[in-house]
Amino acid sequence: MKAVFFDLDGTLFNTLPDIRNAMNYALRAYDGEEASLADVRRYVGRGLYKALSKAAVEKHPKGIYDEDEFALMYRLMVSAYAKHPVVETVPYEGISELIAALKGEGIALGVVSNKSDPLVQEIVDRLLPGAFGFVAGEQPGYPLKPDPTLLLHGIETVGSTAEETVYVGDSEVDAKTGENAGVRTVIVSYGFRSRLDLEAAGIESEASDVEELGKVLKSLIQCDRMV
Repeated sequence: MKAVFFDLDGTLFNTLPDIRNAMNYALRAYDGEEASLADVRRYVGRGLYKALSKAAVEKHPKGIYDEDEFALMYRLMVSAYAKHPVVETVPYEGISELIAALKGEGIALGVVSNKSDPLVQEIVDRLLPGAFGFVAGEQPGYPLKPDPTLLLHGIETVGSTAEETVYVGDSEVDAKTGENAGVRTVIVSYGFRSRLDLEAAGIESEASDVEELGKVLKSLIQCDRMV
């Protein structure tokens, strides 16, 4: 294996608190109930637009908004999140060390997310600056995961192939993305989906924490010095 690509939310970073804060800012503006961390955990995975649409249905007394009203709510959420993307967001314990170890072994690294690209760039730059050869979020011309187009573009950009790449994620969307891209996929259960959630979706988790993830990656890339 020459490259390892990561999902962002629930894989590299625990972003739930800051997503919740931005979501609740938008919900409150329209007299909706606030979403809990557990709620937001259920909503995320296919981009912020779809996450907020689920919240709007569950948390507003009127139920579903009309299209124009929801568009304004979404703009409020994105604006709030853009202003405060890294307040409570942190790397999962051990991620910084794992990334440093992989990079030290000459493994090409990348990030592919369904979050908007400017947010992805800022979060990665603030928490793991200079660590990745390819970082991309939602952008024009590339469908969201589980479509594999953006992941395959990233793999080509760092000079790897699908056969030489591992993709790490935490959800059913990531499992399908890896399958669609034809890459070896490792799904973790320390993020936004528990082992039980994944099993219910017919997905096997190979790592319950970052230490286990490191061991799995070590076995795949055969780096004796990897921590």
